[in-house]
Amino acid sequence: MSLPFRKELEKYKNINEDEILSKLSEDELKQLEHVLDDLDPENALLPAGFRQKDQTTKPATGPFDRERLLSYLEKQALEHKDREDFVPFTGEKKGARPTCFQTA
Repeated sequence: MSLPFRKELEKYKNINEDEILSKLSEDELKQLEHVLDDLDPENALLPAGFRQKDQTTKPATGPFDRERLLSYLEKQALEHKDREDFVPFTGEKKGARPTCFQTA
């Protein structure tokens, strides 16, 4: 049996949220943000990024390029000089060996 309001609900399934948000003005976005601030921060069903309000006002610096970031980190790691060990490794074992590991 089909419910009478089922047809009305079907039209809301294919809504593009990004398109709606892009049409909102800056004031409307801030108003929406204040409404969303009332969300429960202890709600485990929400992702961590949605449990608190966004505190960044800085604009994005550019698109994220993973390969470029990895190559930069690798280059920095190769350029960074390791610190010298004050006590060189000799491989010497110190202390008594536990009796449970000794073979008879």
